[in-house]
Amino acid sequence: MTGRNGKNLSKNMRKLLPRYIFSMLRQIGSIANANGYSAFVVGGLVRDLAMEERNIDLDVVIEGDAIAFAGVLSKRFNGTLVAHKRFGTASVFLKRGLKIDLATARREAYDAPAALPTVVEFGSLKNDLMRRDFTINAMAVSLNKNDFGRLIDFFDGLRDLKEGRIKVLHTLSFTDDPTRIFRAVRFEQRFGFRIDAYTEELIKHAVSGEMFEKTSRQRLREELILILKERHPVKAVLRMDELYELAFIDKKIKFSRHLEGFFESIEKVLGWYDSRNGLANSVDGWIIYMMALLDNISYDELQRLCDRFVFANKDRSRLLSFKEASRKAVKILNSGASVPHSRIYSLLEPLEREVVLAIVAKAGSRVARIRVLEFFRRHKGMRLKISGRDLKSLGLEPGPRFKDILEKVLYQKIDGRLKTKADEIRCAERLIPLSKR
Repeated sequence: MTGRNGKNLSKNMRKLLPRYIFSMLRQIGSIANANGYSAFVVGGLVRDLAMEERNIDLDVVIEGDAIAFAGVLSKRFNGTLVAHKRFGTASVFLKRGLKIDLATARREAYDAPAALPTVVEFGSLKNDLMRRDFTINAMAVSLNKNDFGRLIDFFDGLRDLKEGRIKVLHTLSFTDDPTRIFRAVRFEQRFGFRIDAYTEELIKHAVSGEMFEKTSRQRLREELILILKERHPVKAVLRMDELYELAFIDKKIKFSRHLEGFFESIEKVLGWYDSRNGLANSVDGWIIYMMALLDNISYDELQRLCDRFVFANKDRSRLLSFKEASRKAVKILNSGASVPHSRIYSLLEPLEREVVLAIVAKAGSRVARIRVLEFFRRHKGMRLKISGRDLKSLGLEPGPRFKDILEKVLYQKIDGRLKTKADEIRCAERLIPLSKR
């Protein structure tokens, strides 16, 4: 087979992969040999092995019948098989949350620009790798017993990897799949690489040709989310602005000092929050960056954008909640005057953690962080010792006034005026007018 460059990555595989995964890849190769197939691991795992980075995403290409092969694997590893006959693909789900994705080597075609691909024919590994996004992601490693670990590189991906270059495989790459434009920026910024000049020209041509308008908004949304999940998304957003990619989200969104400062503030706030709460209370950082990205549009415009990109109900709710609450909350959190704890509580308790952290980042002050830290440590989720049953025993008839009185008692407790259940009962007694007993 052509495309080999003499490099063998088996030592990197043994060093970087967990022992059970390395053993599993060995077994996949043995099973391929026994059944007359050729098996290759492809994609991001190969790229990261070459860079000596850890990755356990298992994408396997089979020159042969991948679904039949997956059936053998699922029995060998006691896994669960899910097959997609139309595409010649399958997934085997194993213990420890591990998944092996398998695909029959195939050639694909795009019936129209930005359309989803269709399988033209099943065939060779080279055809399969040709449909990948960039040269650095179009390498493979053989798993067969007599060839285990051998790197297969038809498109000089290893050279581009060493020279820090993001390069497409062919001229129509972004026309076929415009979401690759976002992926180019994501990989460029993650690795500190540079999109090569020709690829950048193809990106600009695709953007000017409004290829985004021909692409599913849901797919674009998912690519944007992946960018905002990167460790330092501000760099990727700046690069998106340089390549005129932000306008596809909304024409009002532009990279500015305000947006840069907001993103940097979010990064600090997330670090501050994690250092005090740990992974047990981790948050969806990407949605906080999304709140910043969309901070410059109105509430009504945000509603339309959420509809257009089909955001999940939970994400839509958080985005709109930030838009609705942030201005007032920032003003109060940054106030130099004394603010009762109950006032902070009434503002922040109804909000998701991500919304609160976005507000702190937007406020950008030490006093805001102190007030929110106090809220998280002492007041969030605070409950009374009394209940509606106690109010009933005090002579109050059940009804809407229960909630109002209990809320006022809670605010007194948050402000430090009530310590015991007896204190709460006496407070409730004062709040119940004699005429309503």
